[in-house]
Amino acid sequence: MSSDAGPSSVSEAAPDPGDGAPTAGDGAASAGDGAATDGDQPRTQTEAGRSGGLLAPAVVLVVVAALAIAAMTGGSSSDEAGGAAAPTAPVSTDPPDDLAEDLVVEPDPQQQEAIAEEQVSPEEARAQLDALATRDPDDPRALGEVDAPVVMIEWADFLCPFCGVFARDTETVLIERYVDTGLLRIEWRDLPFQGDEAFLAALGGQAAAEQDAFWEYHEVLFEADLRRDDGRMGRDFLLAVAAELDLDVAAFEADLDDPALAERVQGDAVLGQSLGITGTPAFIIGGYPLVGAQPLEVFVNVIENAAIEAGAELP
Repeated sequence: MSSDAGPSSVSEAAPDPGDGAPTAGDGAASAGDGAATDGDQPRTQTEAGRSGGLLAPAVVLVVVAALAIAAMTGGSSSDEAGGAAAPTAPVSTDPPDDLAEDLVVEPDPQQQEAIAEEQVSPEEARAQLDALATRDPDDPRALGEVDAPVVMIEWADFLCPFCGVFARDTETVLIERYVDTGLLRIEWRDLPFQGDEAFLAALGGQAAAEQDAFWEYHEVLFEADLRRDDGRMGRDFLLAVAAELDLDVAAFEADLDDPALAERVQGDAVLGQSLGITGTPAFIIGGYPLVGAQPLEVFVNVIENAAIEAGAELP
């Protein structure tokens, strides 16, 4: 993807430092502070080459979100994707072997050229990414008010160690401070990079969501601190989780084999990959992309800056 698609630097896509955005001097992550998974190995921000964890190339990702998915699928704004230049970090792009073709988008070269010729301002670009939030009132994998001023879209993997760090150490604080006060809404998206076991765990999340228990499932799995090939993840483990959560275990097990739920997981993953996301966790917060289990203050700065821009009062 040519950088002609829009400004190529993170600073052009991210909040202006003068507006309270995260910078190296005000609490943003320096190299190595945050990480996203690279298969079995974490990748640091040094490897990512990104100060503060903002996804790169920032505006290229935003432009593609608006233009390429719509061109590929004919879908609505929440289905817009395709053809983003991947971040420069060496992260895993290995989905479950039997689903690799389904999870990897191969955009048409002519389409990429057309996208590269588009001139989109940083403001327009950010609005296109923010529009990926569905704000669906019936979404059981969303947490927070539908009309919250800021939406954080989270792509994650239940077997990703840094997703676990974020869920246990940071997300709990964000929920108490911002979700419970009506400022923030979180929308979960599956991106199971850690192989077939991760895909099964994602299916379990979908099955739990069918019984309005996604976030309870989310808490149990991340507290278990599962890892790829550690011998714990499997159908028996998930059925035990369903029983622990007092779910209808028979219905839960049947949903694990439901092709419609597998398609939902695939859809989340395809969207994430076509935005150029190649590691987890990754986020879009009020239109601003962020990657890795960054320190709490980075999320605080981005969320509060986005809230102020939306005209909201901080709690």
